[in-house]
Amino acid sequence: MFSKSSLLAFLLACQQYGVAAQPSWPASIDELEDIMFLNSGYRARGFAAPVTPCSKGVSAGRITAAEWLRTIFHEAINGNVYDGKGGVDGSMQFELGNSENAGNFAPSTIGMFAPFLSSRLSLADIEAVGLYAAVRSCGGPAIPVRGGRVDAAAAGLSGFVPQPQNSAGIFANQFARLGLDTVGMIQIVACGHTIGGVHASENPDIINAGTFPNDFATMDTTPSTFDNAIATEYVAGTTNDPLVVGKSITTSRNSDTKVFAADRNVTIRTLQDATAFASACKTVFQKMIEVVPSSVTLTDPITPYTVKPYDLQLTLLGGGTNIKFTGDIRIRTSTLTNVALVQLVYKDRTGTAMSTPINTTPSGTASGFDDTFSFFGFSTELEADTSISSFNVLVTLTGGSTQVFDNNGNGFKVDDTIIYQSPQSCLDGSGKLTVVAAVRNGASSPSVKVVVKNAQASPNPVPSLSTATAAMATQSAVGSYQLYSAAYTLSGSQASSAVFGVFADSSSDNYKSPSGLPTACTPLGSSTPTSTPTSTAFAFQGCYYDAGAPRALGESGTTGDTMTVEKCATFCSSYQLFGLEYSKECYCGNTLDATSTIRALSDCNMPCGGDSAEICGAGNRISLYKNLKYSPPGNPTIAGYDYKGCYSEGSAGRALSDSATASDSMTVESCATFCNGAKYFGVEYGSECYCGGTLNEGSTLQTSTDCNMFCSGNSAEYCGAGNRLNIYEKAASSSSSTPTPTPTPSSTPSSSSVSSLSSSTTVSPDVSPSSSSVASSSSSSPTPTPTLTSSSTTVSSSTSSSSPSSTPTPTGPTYSGYSYTGCLTDSVTNRTLIGKSRAVSTNSYSDCASFCSGYQFFGLEYSAECYCANVLEYLEKNPDSDCSMTCSGDSSQSCGGPNRITVFNSTTLVQQPGNPSIPGYAYAGCYTDSVGARSLNDDYMFDSAMTVEKCATRCNGSKYFGMEYGGECYCGAAFANPSTKVADAECSMLCGGSTMEFCGAGNRLTVYEKDS
Repeated sequence: MFSKSSLLAFLLACQQYGVAAQPSWPASIDELEDIMFLNSGYRARGFAAPVTPCSKGVSAGRITAAEWLRTIFHEAINGNVYDGKGGVDGSMQFELGNSENAGNFAPSTIGMFAPFLSSRLSLADIEAVGLYAAVRSCGGPAIPVRGGRVDAAAAGLSGFVPQPQNSAGIFANQFARLGLDTVGMIQIVACGHTIGGVHASENPDIINAGTFPNDFATMDTTPSTFDNAIATEYVAGTTNDPLVVGKSITTSRNSDTKVFAADRNVTIRTLQDATAFASACKTVFQKMIEVVPSSVTLTDPITPYTVKPYDLQLTLLGGGTNIKFTGDIRIRTSTLTNVALVQLVYKDRTGTAMSTPINTTPSGTASGFDDTFSFFGFSTELEADTSISSFNVLVTLTGGSTQVFDNNGNGFKVDDTIIYQSPQSCLDGSGKLTVVAAVRNGASSPSVKVVVKNAQASPNPVPSLSTATAAMATQSAVGSYQLYSAAYTLSGSQASSAVFGVFADSSSDNYKSPSGLPTACTPLGSSTPTSTPTSTAFAFQGCYYDAGAPRALGESGTTGDTMTVEKCATFCSSYQLFGLEYSKECYCGNTLDATSTIRALSDCNMPCGGDSAEICGAGNRISLYKNLKYSPPGNPTIAGYDYKGCYSEGSAGRALSDSATASDSMTVESCATFCNGAKYFGVEYGSECYCGGTLNEGSTLQTSTDCNMFCSGNSAEYCGAGNRLNIYEKAASSSSSTPTPTPTPSSTPSSSSVSSLSSSTTVSPDVSPSSSSVASSSSSSPTPTPTLTSSSTTVSSSTSSSSPSSTPTPTGPTYSGYSYTGCLTDSVTNRTLIGKSRAVSTNSYSDCASFCSGYQFFGLEYSAECYCANVLEYLEKNPDSDCSMTCSGDSSQSCGGPNRITVFNSTTLVQQPGNPSIPGYAYAGCYTDSVGARSLNDDYMFDSAMTVEKCATRCNGSKYFGMEYGGECYCGAAFANPSTKVADAECSMLCGGSTMEFCGAGNRLTVYEKDS
């Protein structure tokens, strides 16, 4: 629950952002928005650090926040709303020696602001944000800030800062120049004096030296808190305000008394209410910083972008055929919660929408006074000819919903007309800056513009800015671009703060820094790089739940204390997906288990053991990546041979019995070479090769998925399975589509044929498992449980059984036992079928139906993908012509298309698992649990054949019982430890003893409660 004071502060902070529309990026306020909202964390500007916390000061007895507020007041009070001159215009830098600014407060404040001055940010705007930061850091309201102020070139008028000895009438006239009446005058003085105090060294007529600690008398009892104590203590008569009591009375310098009593203390009494005080301060401070010269037009109040790009950079690569595109996307997570994935959906340079999004990975987090942000980085390569013109940001939230951010309908623009080439630019030891740019053919010759900072005469700490522009000279042509270069010599410390950009026609690539450039320039290569950066080889998919049993990715795994994303990517290079978990674990697979669902990115928060800058999941959370170079395994084309299919071994011996070999580096190609022109050759059990002039009796064609083992020397190829061969037939003998088995007198190769093999490759005729050691053809090879080891790779075989044939018809495809639902819309972020899925080179109606056995629906997409589910998440039909891609396993059938899925519905109603009725109990829901703090701990039972009924019997009348992890049962009279009810979908594991009942999941209990 909020306290009244914290709720008030929260509501006041929110008021600032409730009225203004989202800005369109890029905008003139972008730099100002950064220093205003990025206080700490990734890409933080650190502007508010000197005033955080509010009590911070440069020395004892000083409060920096109060000094910032005082400085900005002294800047503003010289303004005049009647003649439109002065105000917050940055002139304070030239007024530091004026007597009315005596003391350390103004030089110290302006010195802290000076480093933030740039060609994109005036000192006057920095001062306005300084007020916002000083007030907000002390717990005050969020003052709305507008941008667009212009700095003065000289000092403004002086003599207008109120002095404590002034009369009430003079005060009223001085504040009227700020546009404030008597009420406003009282309010702004009270608001200005709620923090800080008076120093004896600067105000000997107000306090005596040696009277207060550090010779510093505070205005109220809470000098480091922006509250209304200044008003409550004054009205109560308990104030110690040195401008009300003490020496100031006798010297007529009791200015706060004069101001507060200007309306017989009416206004100061209203400020005893904390809400009224904060609201009044917000109003008068905003008025104060908006007193600017009449020639200045201010922007709308600045609000944080919900989505904001950073450092978008194109780089032309060697050979000119590709462009690298990098940058960061910032998401305001204080308003957009539970972000699971961020992607860029882009258009090429002709405006054509591209179907493949650009993926991002988390870069870091940042925060301000009232907001939090997450950054997502990306690095990808694009074809230079098509390139990019704009993008929208697609944000996926936990639960699967998505939001598209299109920059107020404009898209986020990317201009490839001129590109700053950082890898070819340099800064040598003498200060010579060489800038190289690539300009697309047809654009005008470019120029380079350099902005440097120059020191000004003391005591002004604010540098002046000077700009130099130079034409760029031609270097060489590369692809669709012409390279240009120019040089500029930086003197002294200019290199540390200089900013430059390159310009051609109306296009530019600006705001670059020399920092980090090499001392020698490197020419752009004329040939395309032979290697692709690691970052383009895989794409982050999000943070996913991993139950552990089953694994989210269960086909292979490894572990190591020095794990990194790159190491896991290398280990899992032959798989479509890989993920990292619990800092040091790596898992691989081609499909994600149905129990694994996307979670908030913040759930994956453990750094990788080998690189603390990378994230490697967490407990039961896996950082999931997709291998962008993955190709589904298949049966390669062999010159001079036709692939005939998956065949069984012979009934009385080997299908091919002339010669044989085995190798831990077996490939289809190496087997073809070994068989050296034989009529037939075949690969079996991953590493075996057989040759023959005839296909022996009993060897018959099987379903393609029976041959499901990868070749030991190439995981992109299939090499049969146990008692199954991928067989090739010499093309000259391929008049018959099916090899004709020929009887053989013996079941093994002759001794002469075996002895002809070298000792290093010879295998005995029974190297494959005997028929008694393997299951039937639907599961013809051993299927070990995936294990997590430091070096092993374990692959589980996918299985299938024969299914009826199918025949497409003009009215849509048909398949026996199923009705055709239609060609439905599907997408990565909004799946139509979400039960389970896979991608295989043998995809067909029969293949997918077999894989989806037990599900109500199956669907085929993008030729090789198969999806299963018991319900349709979406039913958006499209013309059948949209689903026209041929199936990867049967060219006579259509298997969907891009974002289109061919869906079939079983004509037999498939019974769905659920939570059964238990006499005397009611299903209560899915609840959280943990090993160290069991929710139900009176009794328990483990049983691999668990059912809900078994658990109910075990708990024998307990108020609660629950099943977990498929085979665990827990009982309790009450919840012994905190437990939270979650979505039923999180209890998705089937009971070990009944596939029609749910028995919780990892750290999830399916709970029943006794009827009252």
